[in-house]
Amino acid sequence: MRRRLMRGPRTLLAFTLGLALLSAFAAACGDDSPDSTDTQQAEQTQQADQAAAATQTEQQAQPIDAAEQQSESQPDQQAAPAQEQAEPQQSEAAEQDAPEQGQESQTEQPVSDPDRDTLLDGELFTSTIGPDETERTFRFQAAASAWLRIFVDGKDGMDPVVTLLDPEGVEIAVNDDLSTTNRDSLLIAQVPTEGLQFIRVQPFDSNSRGDFIIQAQTITIGADDDNAIIAVGSSADGRLNAPGDVDVFEFQVEQGQQVFVLVDGDTGVDVFAQLFQPSGDLLQIDDDGGHGLDSEIYFTADEAGLWRLEVWPASNKVGQRQLIGAYRVTVETGLPTNAVNEAVAGDLAAAALTFLEALRGGDTLTILALAGPEALTIWGWDNADDVGRDVQKIQSIDLGGEILQSVAFGDVLHSARGRVYFQFSEDDWMRFELIQLGGRWLVDDWAHSIGPPS
Repeated sequence: MRRRLMRGPRTLLAFTLGLALLSAFAAACGDDSPDSTDTQQAEQTQQADQAAAATQTEQQAQPIDAAEQQSESQPDQQAAPAQEQAEPQQSEAAEQDAPEQGQESQTEQPVSDPDRDTLLDGELFTSTIGPDETERTFRFQAAASAWLRIFVDGKDGMDPVVTLLDPEGVEIAVNDDLSTTNRDSLLIAQVPTEGLQFIRVQPFDSNSRGDFIIQAQTITIGADDDNAIIAVGSSADGRLNAPGDVDVFEFQVEQGQQVFVLVDGDTGVDVFAQLFQPSGDLLQIDDDGGHGLDSEIYFTADEAGLWRLEVWPASNKVGQRQLIGAYRVTVETGLPTNAVNEAVAGDLAAAALTFLEALRGGDTLTILALAGPEALTIWGWDNADDVGRDVQKIQSIDLGGEILQSVAFGDVLHSARGRVYFQFSEDDWMRFELIQLGGRWLVDDWAHSIGPPS
């Protein structure tokens, strides 16, 4: 304080000047003029609205940990896409509702309590299996005949196996891997008796111990009421309510008519579809032939009549790949893909090529940065270490050789989706499914050793 330097009569003068300055400062701080206050409030409101809008755009249609990871792995992603890109991106975001099956939003922070083994319904709970431990057991209260959904998200290479047991310790269901590519665990099962159920988490082997997040929750299984007759050129919404749920849709087709059928699941929902002719004979089966985990069938009708489409989870066995949830069936004439202009084709091919080279070279950071929401869900990637865990498995498949040509297509129904084919030989092609988010093309899925585009 300057006052310590004063001596004698200067103290009174300093005190007087201090009072004057204090009064002036208080008057300045207390300026409550309407113009000043309104301006500040308007600026604060505008900043808050912009921040909320940016957050909503970033987290739209992301799987568990994906919204968080996308912002970390893609720091150069544009926050405000160009005007010509805004409409398709907004349309795509609107179509991808936040998935409630398999992947939840990370707005809720996980809790950790080493002294507690009882899980609360819906909470995200952090735990660990140490070097000298073989399992971790939790308890969860459930009513008789309740359906439970249990998701275990292994961190930094932790590979979990989850088992649900009734209050007497009798096994109800067990799951090792969420899918053939995702090592996290997910099971959906019905408990027979009321009481504290046991949930046991174990590492797959001695090398896969570590941290994990577990979530147990009671879910409501709706009625199987999604059977309908729809018109060609229209869509219908459906929902896979349980592992054994099968929905049936029928549509009238004329002989010689070219038709494509798309079953578009929410992010993380894995649908399986099969198409029957009016005679009742099976024509086609498809699993993951569309974008990511979606199913896509196109055909030329060899007979007129009412064709039948059946939709169910990719596996309806209890405890295995139960990525159930909402989806949309669309039946249209023509082909599911369309031509794109040279600029878009170049952007699609460049993104796919960068991703392919990263797969071949094991560049985990680039793979993570260019992975779309479906890829993050399919593989269960939260960070670069997770990608590194799977790189050797990916490289063990045929990733092709010298690229002879590339062919790019757009998506008839989704303007922010695209597809690229790379040719390695006469009959050896590789396909990449891409999605445009934040002004960038990201790879949602890929398939190797396939035939040429048809």
